[in-house]
Amino acid sequence: MRFNFRKISAIAASALMTGMTLGVAAAANYPAPFVSGGVANVAVVYGTGTGVSSLDLVQAGNIQTSLGEYVSGGSVTVEGGESFVLEKSSDKFNLNEALNGVYADLDDAEMDFLADGTYDDGDIDTDYTQTITLSTKTLSLFADNDYNNDEPTLGFKWTNAQNILDYDIEFDNTIPFTDLEDTDLPLMGNEYYVLDATASTIELLDSAEKVILTEGDSVTVGDKTVSIEFIDSTDVKFNVDGEITDKLSDHEYEELADGSYIVANEVMYSEKEAGVSKVEFSIGAGKMTFTDGEEIELNDEDVDELYVDWTTNGTAGFLDAINIAWNSDDETYLTEDDAIAMPVFEAISVVFGGLEFPETSETVSLESGETMTLMMDNYELPLFHLGATANTSTLGEEDYALKTATASLGANYTAGAVQINTSSGGWTGGINFVEDNRFLVTSLRTDLSDVETMYYEVTSVDWDGTDVLVELEDLIGDNDITFDDLDDTSTEGDITISIGQVNISNVYLKFAAASGTIAYNVAVSETGLKAILPADADGEAILLDGDGPGVTLTFAEADVDEDIGEGMQFTATVKDTSNDKLHVSATNVSLEEDSDDVFFGYVLSDLASKITHDQTADEYDFNIEYYGAEVSAQVMVVGGASTVTPGESTLGNVLVKDTEVSSVATKNLIVVGGSCINSAAAALVGGTKCGAAWTTATGIGSGQFLIKGYADSTITSELALLVAGYDAEDTVKANNYLTNKAVDTSKAYKGTTTTETAVVID
Repeated sequence: MRFNFRKISAIAASALMTGMTLGVAAAANYPAPFVSGGVANVAVVYGTGTGVSSLDLVQAGNIQTSLGEYVSGGSVTVEGGESFVLEKSSDKFNLNEALNGVYADLDDAEMDFLADGTYDDGDIDTDYTQTITLSTKTLSLFADNDYNNDEPTLGFKWTNAQNILDYDIEFDNTIPFTDLEDTDLPLMGNEYYVLDATASTIELLDSAEKVILTEGDSVTVGDKTVSIEFIDSTDVKFNVDGEITDKLSDHEYEELADGSYIVANEVMYSEKEAGVSKVEFSIGAGKMTFTDGEEIELNDEDVDELYVDWTTNGTAGFLDAINIAWNSDDETYLTEDDAIAMPVFEAISVVFGGLEFPETSETVSLESGETMTLMMDNYELPLFHLGATANTSTLGEEDYALKTATASLGANYTAGAVQINTSSGGWTGGINFVEDNRFLVTSLRTDLSDVETMYYEVTSVDWDGTDVLVELEDLIGDNDITFDDLDDTSTEGDITISIGQVNISNVYLKFAAASGTIAYNVAVSETGLKAILPADADGEAILLDGDGPGVTLTFAEADVDEDIGEGMQFTATVKDTSNDKLHVSATNVSLEEDSDDVFFGYVLSDLASKITHDQTADEYDFNIEYYGAEVSAQVMVVGGASTVTPGESTLGNVLVKDTEVSSVATKNLIVVGGSCINSAAAALVGGTKCGAAWTTATGIGSGQFLIKGYADSTITSELALLVAGYDAEDTVKANNYLTNKAVDTSKAYKGTTTTETAVVID
């Protein structure tokens, strides 16, 4: 069974944090915003101008194919049998959840397939109960040479002999083994004819059906036509599709040429003068042998890792319960593409339908460079600046130290400094600033709408012994603050700022919140991802060189109730490198390689943030796709014969000629090819530019390509992304880079086609 689907559940967009304005274009890694949360809003525009290469249309098609991989299809369809989703209204199945995490076992309360019943045949009359016990295998991201060419895949992976699940049937009354023979034993919603039974071995016919056949007639069972070839008072010979069996007496059986078995259950002979002879027989697909504590045999061959054992409740010769343990034979993979079914019986299957992502997400990234910047949808925060020598890097950016911890007054306050707002406990709880220092103050609450952040630069500190002037510039909004009196205070939302002490060049500011908790080293993204920075009162964060441990940034997700910072934490380690760049060198999230030197993985949590770490030499960017809400998985147990059908991709044909671009003016666009042959590209770069004119307009020369996002354009109300090279072959390289690297589609990249690398130019 093969299937692939992702169900999308919408969530409302989160409100902006109080006191913040959106001052930068929202970062979005390809395939966003063209496909976000499995939903597409995109057209791929190719050129039709004079001299256009057929390669441009091919590359447009390749981009369409690439986007289709991210689009979810419809829900998986299970025909026949009975399916049960492993989730509760109060407890969804999540990434890193064990198969038995939501339900340790299943019985008739969950599935009619496991309904209680009565084993009433021959001398047996007892009620029974059925149970499926699930294993502890967890849902994770894995890559394996033996599965899908080592491509990173979400699912369950069992190594050899690991347990998948157990099936148990327990009888209310113990059953003598001698009574089992010639009865129909109920197992997993089916009945299996018992050929023979002892305290150590039970022989069954797989999928047997009892039929009464009259001499002189024929009957069709399944795909076989059966008649009586010979019958007497003790024996019968069958003709099965022309194959004549040996003589069989009551309860004897014979294996047919195709591996199935026929059983003479009862020979009912009548003298010719007295009546008509009949025989009751069964045909089964195969003979199963149960031996207590050993692997089940099918047609005298072991079925690897399918074990059976039973209990006798302390009484020899009496059956109390049967257990069938389904273990992994070699390696077993349960993924979106491959469901798994119990061997032989094929009456129990397990299906994984993929992760159910919220419709929207936010990209939070750490951009490498001489200054490392934390990019969020609500604001950008320069975190570190590379020092001139090893171990001299600082918090903030060059000439603008970021102070992230409180401190007592320093020696820089002379006897002539003015002191105000005295309080018990001395001068603590504030921060000392000089001009060009910056601070980040966040009032933390669990509800995102109540979180408030101030990010300011101290632009002026002036005191002449009488008059004071302290000016603060709002770096994420337009609420600049001026103190021209020592007793001035400023309240922005929940946070109040006051001057604790001031002299000619220093000001000691104190902060208080009416409610919530004040933090100086915490940034909260628009959708609620909490970033915890190093806490340093002097704006200095020593980043050890490549041989050292670096500096660790900690991120905290919300929990399933969307309480800020209450979920799983994960880290990113920052170092300086030999090429004079700060970059993320490591993370504690397990990653798998998706393409050359580009790795991704998921935080093993209920929110399952996706981490992409581009480790190519010129990139080394670190991106977090944060959903801000629970990401659940659909895992199902299916009982009975069933057919699983995958959901179909819903992308369809999104290719559009440049002459028809007006028809997709409300969609996100990917424009393939340069302005000389694509009129949509010409609208983006300011006209039909060819050769040298293209280079002048874009800075892209021979052997180079451009990938650039345009938030504002005349061809669409949404984002337009230009993917073009100096010539057609360079456009091919641009396409390869877009679809195989971590590309922020809100930015501009200049690439060199000989090395297939690119750098951000805007």
